[in-house]
Amino acid sequence: MDMLFDDTDAEKAERTSLLHELDILVQGQTFSRELWACLRLADLDRLRFILTKVRESAVYLIGLEGSVRGSKLLPYWKHQTRDASRTSSIAASPSQASSPAQPDVTDTSPRPRKRQRLGQQVRDRMQRDLCRQRDGSKCVITNSGEPVEVAHIFPFAMRDLQTPEARAQVFSPWQTLKLFWTEEKVNRWLNAIQATTETLKNLFCLAPHTHAYQSKAYFTLKYIESNEDHTSLTVMFMWLPHFDHSHSLRVCTEPSAVPVIKFRKDAAGGVVGLLNTLTEAPVATGDQIILQTTDPVNLPLPDVNLLDLHWVLQRVAAMAGGGESQDEIYETDDEDNGDCGALIDEDSDVSSLSISPKYSTTSQLVAPDLGSREFHTILQA
Repeated sequence: MDMLFDDTDAEKAERTSLLHELDILVQGQTFSRELWACLRLADLDRLRFILTKVRESAVYLIGLEGSVRGSKLLPYWKHQTRDASRTSSIAASPSQASSPAQPDVTDTSPRPRKRQRLGQQVRDRMQRDLCRQRDGSKCVITNSGEPVEVAHIFPFAMRDLQTPEARAQVFSPWQTLKLFWTEEKVNRWLNAIQATTETLKNLFCLAPHTHAYQSKAYFTLKYIESNEDHTSLTVMFMWLPHFDHSHSLRVCTEPSAVPVIKFRKDAAGGVVGLLNTLTEAPVATGDQIILQTTDPVNLPLPDVNLLDLHWVLQRVAAMAGGGESQDEIYETDDEDNGDCGALIDEDSDVSSLSISPKYSTTSQLVAPDLGSREFHTILQA
């Protein structure tokens, strides 16, 4: 089995066949790395369904492209940054923010912060303190002590996206997930996060540099097992390689990346790694990491479904260019022989797709109105 893609040999062969047929149906059209990554890691049942729809109309694949971009799924996911963590981690808990006994220090602070809007979710200091207590104020991956940061599995930036109103939006990230992964699986992810990101089941302690590597999708964690009394949970660590691909490529393109065992090369050619302070050895792909708690009721371990979501989307982000700057990821590659690219405006809900000039004949794939609810309904069918 391919560790990175979770496919058996038979599944890998079927995925390759499905993607080659997709490529033929769209006449070799190129698409964004985001769509390519989603197709490469999609559940096979969903990939079979996508092929069925593209056989009916090749435009369906352009619709998938629009959904991935319009939902901003990966930009939301990659907002797990240390800067955001540092800014919001000093916010008071909701009860503290509304207490008249608390002095208003906003105006006297040398670095003024925006006032908390009524009902807006903030990072809960109590949950952060409980996370440190559970993890012994140590990085769960390197075992190093302070300084450590409390990291989210499901990002704080997505905290408002699981409400019924948000999920009903045309370009909801949750709707986009269901295009590539089974509804049953996506519902498990959604139910795991419930109403708040600020829960011990969504938190663990990481060293600052480890947290930074997480936000850049340099690594992921795969859930392995839990013991019967839920006091111990085992995950497998995996370095995610740098994928050297252009910003637009054919859907049948085979991933080009060198597997990483101990030290990862970043996009600039630099090398990063992690040291296990207990074993004094580099943290390596395949290492099993055990998370423990003395009180599974009051200090529960991370939710296995959130770990599964982390496993999936960290790999998607890495393949889509997670370690690159956002400007690089979302711009067209003007030197790529005129092939199609996709642009996204960070403040826009609708992406703009450009079609390669070589498809200017009558067989050109004409992009539909990606913002229409009618087309969204077709995608969800």
